[in-house]
Parts: sequence; structure tokens; C-alpha cells
Amino acid sequence: MKMKEVMIKPWIKILFITCTTIFMMFTNLSMLVAKEGEAKVLVIYTTKDGEINENQRYLDLLIGHFTSDIRFISSDEVKKSDLLSVTHLFYFGQVATGLPAKFETLFDDFEGTFVALGYNSEKLGDRFTFVNPQHEVSVDQLSAASGSDFLDITKMYMIEIEPDEGAEILINGRMKQERVDYPVLVKEDQNFFYTFDTLDSRQSILFAEMLHEVFEADHEHGYTGYIRLEDVHPLVDPKPLKEIAQVLKEKNIPYMVAVIPIYKNESTGQKTTFADSPELLKVLKQVQSDGGSIVLHGYTHQFRSSETGEGFEFWDVENNSPIYAPEDVEIELKREQDFSLKNKYEQYIKELQLYEKEYTVTKINKGIDELAKYGLYPLAFEAPHYTMSQYGYRLLSEYFSTYVGQIQLSDKDWEIMDTAPYITSPSLLNGMQLLPETMGYVQPDDTKSIEKMIDNTKRIGLVRDGMFAAFYHPYLGVEGFQELMGEIEKLPNVSWIDLKEMNVKVDGKNVSIHTKNGEINSKLNQFKVVYSSLDAPVYYLGQFVGFAAWIMVVIGAAAISSFILFTIRLNSRNKQLEG
Repeated sequence: MKMKEVMIKPWIKILFITCTTIFMMFTNLSMLVAKEGEAKVLVIYTTKDGEINENQRYLDLLIGHFTSDIRFISSDEVKKSDLLSVTHLFYFGQVATGLPAKFETLFDDFEGTFVALGYNSEKLGDRFTFVNPQHEVSVDQLSAASGSDFLDITKMYMIEIEPDEGAEILINGRMKQERVDYPVLVKEDQNFFYTFDTLDSRQSILFAEMLHEVFEADHEHGYTGYIRLEDVHPLVDPKPLKEIAQVLKEKNIPYMVAVIPIYKNESTGQKTTFADSPELLKVLKQVQSDGGSIVLHGYTHQFRSSETGEGFEFWDVENNSPIYAPEDVEIELKREQDFSLKNKYEQYIKELQLYEKEYTVTKINKGIDELAKYGLYPLAFEAPHYTMSQYGYRLLSEYFSTYVGQIQLSDKDWEIMDTAPYITSPSLLNGMQLLPETMGYVQPDDTKSIEKMIDNTKRIGLVRDGMFAAFYHPYLGVEGFQELMGEIEKLPNVSWIDLKEMNVKVDGKNVSIHTKNGEINSKLNQFKVVYSSLDAPVYYLGQFVGFAAWIMVVIGAAAISSFILFTIRLNSRNKQLEG
């Protein structure tokens, strides 16, 4: 049976097409408005082993100052669909090598900002034909093209280029002795090329500043900063801490105190809590009321037989690896080359990470609970010695919104760590905001350590919204701290960070903390937190008994005083009657 053909009038077709077009335009416009102001970044990288390393992670730190929407994809795995909706594209060629054939046309339809670093720019289509790479040269000084001052760096190799006449040079490099300028960062239209194939905090400071132009971010010219009092545990002398806190209160400068809730004796294993240090606890509570903010600095700040405050806690230094086994268990880690297939090695690591997760999550929650049971509320986290694995950061991000300090950038070596020049939210922190430490600390055996700390601010000051952040150990005394503050207060245009004024959140298993308008709001599972050990109940019982004893003393003194007054008045009255 032949079906009857249905005829659609032309005006109906036109109306349908018009309505569909308007709907699509409205939908796209709504998406654009919703995402307005938030850059969407894709970083394509080429490394020797195809894995992300500390150089890409440092780039992550820099980009995280401008957006938290950052993805990293290997050049072997990237597809054209990965570029959809991307506003800023980075290519990081850390090794000179051939790229897949798809790169010849991969970026033909991309219309956003494109930044290339290192090698292989000539294989990125037509966007970087203005660069003309030559060979490698070495430099030990860098300067913004708009300025005349040169910044000293460690001697490094870079790619010599001959940019087209129309290209704009943003950064130059040179060797001190030769005084021949080489372009380091150049721009043509929306395309930027950076000639180094590695990144770190000293060499990349001017690049960090120029990223404001890349992202067209007109950030305010002014510095943020913080002062952190370090390694306060239950055996710390409260006197210098109290004196330093008083100095900061008088200066009306908010600050942070990095607190270790438990002191563990390395020989006996005995633990000391704040219940054993009532005077120190009193000072810390006053600190929290007066302008200081508590930062959780681990739980015991030690692992194996190390001393609290000296040892590591979230890194196995003996094996130079994440913590994959209990401290009393010897472990011999296998390497990737010990496995016939890569996926077998990855499965092996996942099994080890099961212990790392249990260990890390337990320590974090015990630390939060231990402080909260005494009325101390941590608003940020700082890993002991700044050491923590990349997986550890992801675990931590489930509990803290804010991290302070420097960042470990490698799971192969804890000493590969660095700091960002400004506040940032890199993808490696999985949503946490980093308040970087940039100045260092006062070292008692170095008479020039304060001078060195101030020198660090000169470099950070090259970034329009850099961070000036330092820490100090209270046991060094108030005099040394006043000397440090005398120099810090000379720094221009610094706004001091108050964690209570930021929107920080801490979500432990038993404790929830958030700040709003300078106030700390908290919710506790009282039973699980306070009665997790007998220390706090005994402490509070002692406080109650002490308070009750004082009440009894006052009542007794009042009774005695009343009796004496009554006796005196009675005697006086009797004498009057006898007279």
C-alpha cells in the first residue's frame, strides 16, 4: 500500500527554521553569560615519558591565578573535540620531537588565545610562523621589555628565536657579560611564545606577570601578605607566643598560627595534648579571639621515630615516597620497569594508595577533632615540611578549602617543591585555594636571613598582585620577631590576609567549620569529638572543679567577712547599750 505524501507549506518551514535558530541563539547566549569572566584553559603537553611532571604542575600554579577551569592532556591523546569551548590554549613542548600528524590541522578552527612554550612551535599549524626558532642559547638575566632592570637567574638554556618584524617582545634575556638581548616572550595578535622549556619560581616571575596580558586580567596593583607563627604544639612555651601575639594585636595585623595538636615523644611514644598545657591553650584561645587564625599543621608532625615538629608526616622520607605502609613496616617499593605492562604498575600503585588514603584521612580528621575539642577551629591546612603527594592533595581537598605554604610538585622526590608568586587555585589542588609562602623564615644560625627574606620580596614585587608571606618560630623570642616586623612594615601597599574574612570551609567527619564576615561558625558531633579520648573530659572536669573551688573560696570568704562584720557590729552595739 502506497503511503500518501504529506505536503508542508513553505511558510511553516520558514517559521520552524526561524524559531529553531532563535532558540539556539538564546541557548548559546545563556551559556556565554553563565561562563562570562571564567577562562576555560586546555594545556597540551609533550614530555619524554608522556606524563605530567613538575614543570607542567608549576604552569598549573601560574594559570590557577586566573581560572580554576584547567585541563591537561598529552599531545598523544588530544583530540579536536577537546578544544571545544576552550578560551585559552597552552602547548608545552618540553622535548623536541615529532608530533602526531593531526597537529597540522588540529588548531585550524581555534579562535582563542594560544600560548606555546618550549619546543615544537613550528608543528602547531600557522599560528607560530612568526617565531622562527634557531638554536639554543644560555641566559642568566631577564627583563621586561618595558623596563630597564634585569633580574638575575640561574644560568639556563632557552630557544633562540628571530621573531617577525611585527611581533611584540614582552620579555628579554641576556648573559651578563655579553649584554646581547634575546627575546624570551613574544606576541603576535592572540598568540604568545615563551622560549624556555622548564618553569620554576625564579625564572618564571616575569612570565607570571605577563600572564595578566594573556588573560586580559586587569588585576589591582597591590600586594597581599600573611605572617604565620610556626610549629606550635602542646610543649611550646606560651610566653613568647603571647608576647608576639600582643605585638601583632597592637599593630592590628591579622596572622596565622600553625598548630600541631599532639606532641609525640620519639623515645617513649607518649603523647602530650593541650589538656596538659592549659596556659598555652589559654593563649591560643586568646589568639583566636584577637586576630589570629588557627592552621592545622598535621596531627603529630612526625613519622617513625622522628620528633614532633622536626619529622615528616605525610611523606616517607626513608623511601622518598608517599606513605604506603605503617611506620613499623619495612617496604621495598617496586618501580615501573619491574612490570611488563604499564597498567599492572598502575594497579600496583592503586593498591598502595588504599593505605595512603586510610592513613591520610585518619590523620586529617584526628587533627581537626583534637583542636575542635578544645575550642580551637582550624581554617586552613599546612602539610609538615610542605610535603604531600598529588593524591594526598586530592584527599585533603575533601576536607579543606584553603591550603597555605609551598607545594610539592613531584611524587618521585619530596625536594621538588616550589611556590606560586600569587594566590592561586590550580587543578592539582582539586578546588583548594593556595595561599603561597614566598619569603622564607628567620633562621637562628643565619644573621642575614631577614635580609634574604626581604630580598625575596623584590622578586615577588615584579608581579602586580604578588604575595608577601613569611613564617616565624615563636621560640626565637619577641625581640627577633620585632626586628623582622620592622623590615616587613616597610614593604609598600600590603593588605594582610585574615582567614576569618575569607570564605573558608572545613568539613571533617565530626566537625564542620566555615567563616562569614569575620566570624567562625562551627558544628560539632560533641560526643565523638570530646569523648574520642579522656584527655578533654578530664581537662574540662579539672576546669569545672577549679572553677567550683574558686566559687567555694569566694563563698567562704564572703561568709567569713560577713561573720566578722556581724561580730564587729554586734560588739559595737553592745557597747552602746552598756553606755
